[in-house]
Amino acid sequence: MSKPAEHPLPRDPYRNLVLLALLTLSGRPPAHELLHRAHRLVSSALPWGRRNPRAHEYPGVRRRVLRSALRARRTRRHAGLRVAPVDGPGPLARSLAPLEGLDPAARAGFALLRIERMEPEDALALLRSAGVAAPEEALDRAAAVPAGFRPPDPTVVRVSGRGTPPGRPVLLVAGTAALALGLSATALVGSAGPAAPAPPAPAPAAATATATALTDARTWRETFRLDLTAWHTRGEAADDEALVDEALAAWNDSDPAPRDPRLVFAGRVDGRDVVLLHDAPWMARYTRDGSESWVEVSAEPDHGVANWPALRLSQTSEGVRFLLPPWVTEADWASLGAPEEGWNETAWDERGVTDPLPVSEHCGTGPVLRLRAPEVAHGQPYTVVDLGGHATAHLGYMPPPPAEIRRLGPHEVLDTEHGFDLWGEVACAGDAPRGAVATATAWEFARQDLPGGGAGRWVCVRYGTHDGGGLARAVLVASTEEGTETITAGERPGGWTCSNLNRQVVAGTWWQEPEGRWHYLAAASREVADLSVSGPVEGDGDDAALAVPGPRRGDGPPADPVSVRAVNVHGDEMTPLTD
Repeated sequence: MSKPAEHPLPRDPYRNLVLLALLTLSGRPPAHELLHRAHRLVSSALPWGRRNPRAHEYPGVRRRVLRSALRARRTRRHAGLRVAPVDGPGPLARSLAPLEGLDPAARAGFALLRIERMEPEDALALLRSAGVAAPEEALDRAAAVPAGFRPPDPTVVRVSGRGTPPGRPVLLVAGTAALALGLSATALVGSAGPAAPAPPAPAPAAATATATALTDARTWRETFRLDLTAWHTRGEAADDEALVDEALAAWNDSDPAPRDPRLVFAGRVDGRDVVLLHDAPWMARYTRDGSESWVEVSAEPDHGVANWPALRLSQTSEGVRFLLPPWVTEADWASLGAPEEGWNETAWDERGVTDPLPVSEHCGTGPVLRLRAPEVAHGQPYTVVDLGGHATAHLGYMPPPPAEIRRLGPHEVLDTEHGFDLWGEVACAGDAPRGAVATATAWEFARQDLPGGGAGRWVCVRYGTHDGGGLARAVLVASTEEGTETITAGERPGGWTCSNLNRQVVAGTWWQEPEGRWHYLAAASREVADLSVSGPVEGDGDDAALAVPGPRRGDGPPADPVSVRAVNVHGDEMTPLTD
């Protein structure tokens, strides 16, 4: 398998962009709106529906963020979710005190040099392109900031209100809550920057509800609904009323507060106290690490007919731990980045907590779990993947023609025949959407002989989220003697595309053969009757795939867009997936 290409993206692009906006906006009133304005500004600059831009998109997004922050004016207050510092605006302002006296251009210069780690000449050029009149002076002023200054983490926030934040649907949170929420999967409240220490956990008396514990381990055997309501309470701290009340009090600091919460787990994990609570349709994970504590609320995970998620409990340098469904009796793990290593046995304790599993960080994906529950449904193994959410996502694969459409849904990703190697490639074609992803399916809808030799596999990767939305992404996996590359042809947020409600798709992209000539490749799903491309190249046919010669050499393909059109055997237009 080819290794993912190196790219200049920072480790957490979204956090860097919000820091750039936050630092540039800081020092201007109103202070209580600073963090919300920074997130709103970045969400408006990002590609639609994605938290992180791709590598080639990042410089353009960064420039838009910088220009908007430098030109920002106070806007009217919008309805919807509000983003604010966990400890209020006071500690945030104090944490930014080393920037006091600097104008916005100098603050932006500091962010470019220290956060983005840009070379001074590159930072000068970017500031100049963003409209700064004297960028050299701005960088000189930025150099006066003490070397030890560490800005706070802007992705650890408190969210309040209802709905979604204004701007594009990127800053998505899983609840109408006012809660301390780490937007970064591993963000810790109070862990970054010199902000004031996190306040002590609310006293138990603040709770307005009590958590019910299900002590009968046979609960799941006596119910038809195998969702979180069937998980009996586990963990050695289930009887620790003070800890559970602390967790409940933290969740109660929300609107609306939990009404009828259930205790799912309470115990010590990786040296921290962890409590899981459930109150449909929400789930809360409370973590206490010494004097620091935080709560994260998400949508309760989806449960399939014969697949059930594992819940993420903790991640450290040793790996990630999950709480398994109580009816699972067999578990193994594998890495999408190392399919040749196969499956490894997963151990777990009497609480259902796994040993730490290696986080391969293969293009943003964690380990794949192969779980089996012989006493439930058909009892066959199923596969789930860690995408950084509070619960794993069901991982599936649909083979191309002439294989029949599997009416029961996608195959489990158990081996090469069932898409394991393919998933290792398409996982590197782009990020999963932010938020709680419930399903991740790679539907291979066509195959194609590549001009000059090699094989192309056309795949529609669909991520389904808990709120019924998702993302469909068309990817060409091109394999030649020189290796394998993945090319994203296009994507479409939300809707039915590449689901069982709409399997009629067509996609196209430019591809350069090893000899240097460009070709426009297009492919459509199994019921195609006519496939054509027009624009800088022209071609048509009645097969599922099409290759149209383009320029022989040069720096790149024609800049003008290519139109791709396909009609199925019923005379209906197919859904295009092209950039």
